[in-house]
Amino acid sequence: MNTRAVKVNVAIAAALLLFLSAVVLEVASDSGMTRNPGMTRDYGGPSGMTWNYDKAFDSRAGRATKLSAVMATAADDIWAAGQSTPNIRNAGDESADDGFLMHYDGTDWERRPMPASFGTSVYDARFDAVDSGGLLLTGSLGLNSLRMAHWDGTRWTPLPKLPGDPRASDIKALAPDDIWVLDGGTGAYHWDGTRWTAMDLPTTVTALDGAASDDLWAVGDRYGKEDAGPGLPGGQPAAVHWDGRAWKLVPTPEYRYKVPAPEETALLTEVVVQDGDVHAYGELTSVSEDDEPDPPTENIHLRWNGTRWTKQPNPEGACADRGHGVRDGERGKVLSARKYLTADGSCRRIATPEPPIRYGIKGRERFTLNAITAVPGTDKILGVGSVASVGSDPAYKVIIVSLKG
Repeated sequence: MNTRAVKVNVAIAAALLLFLSAVVLEVASDSGMTRNPGMTRDYGGPSGMTWNYDKAFDSRAGRATKLSAVMATAADDIWAAGQSTPNIRNAGDESADDGFLMHYDGTDWERRPMPASFGTSVYDARFDAVDSGGLLLTGSLGLNSLRMAHWDGTRWTPLPKLPGDPRASDIKALAPDDIWVLDGGTGAYHWDGTRWTAMDLPTTVTALDGAASDDLWAVGDRYGKEDAGPGLPGGQPAAVHWDGRAWKLVPTPEYRYKVPAPEETALLTEVVVQDGDVHAYGELTSVSEDDEPDPPTENIHLRWNGTRWTKQPNPEGACADRGHGVRDGERGKVLSARKYLTADGSCRRIATPEPPIRYGIKGRERFTLNAITAVPGTDKILGVGSVASVGSDPAYKVIIVSLKG
């Protein structure tokens, strides 16, 4: 199979795994860059902002520790989620992944256990904001075993397992009694505060978003042949809409190469509902399995105008914005560890600070952010990730940072 086919199949498989999605949820897209003040790539210039080291800690002995998610409900109620796994030097350690939480109460960060219903063997967790207050924590105990709990500002309340205990590709939490989960295929699950209800969708979808309980969108792909499906040629973008009563397939424009490619396929992988606007993103690519060269992948951008989906120009450049940036008040958006998009559309670079001497990181370092969040009621933006030395004498710190202007 050629590399293009591998790319498509891997992308679709990844969309089925909740914990590999990212940031959309909030993942810093160019995290992991080695700090180099002279390297601007195609950023327009410095933003005048930099990350400040607020807290750092080491991995537990013999284990690799990371923070994968962060979410704030208030200035004195901030949560981060992480895990510790056996590192390469302790490959024989078969102990369970140690999932844990970190909580900030306005004074300091404190390590907390996962909700009791999660146990300790928890893979990459994620947070979702609940519009009516609090947050939703989701963790995976394995490929097809999810656990969910709602934080109301005082306590964690576990949700029952989903019917059939499926994997998940995306989640939307509108309220504690209005939560949606997609299984990455044609299944959707709704929590009404009492029970989960399973529903069949008219096509395969992997991503969803919405602003109200009677106005949600899910996107994926559709096929005209019964013997075709994800990862195979012939797909076209698909969108389904929930009006409070049923999921209905809504027509979308088709995408094809100018020079016909019989093994082409098109799909949507993201949908963003923000400020009354609905945008969907995806790609047109080839899934051939021969040795012939494939046409290059083309990005897809659609916008819902209230009546129909229309084709849009694709975002370009280092600060191409797909709607998932973290707002910095009225000043702009933080798009990643390095990218800042100003309110006037200028692309700027966020400076990466040199770690404090006490961290023991010498020479070149690699600064990585796994998640970014805004703190409600403040102008503060937080990130969680790591900083590590690059070289033969590695040092590693898990970090919590804040953006300073």
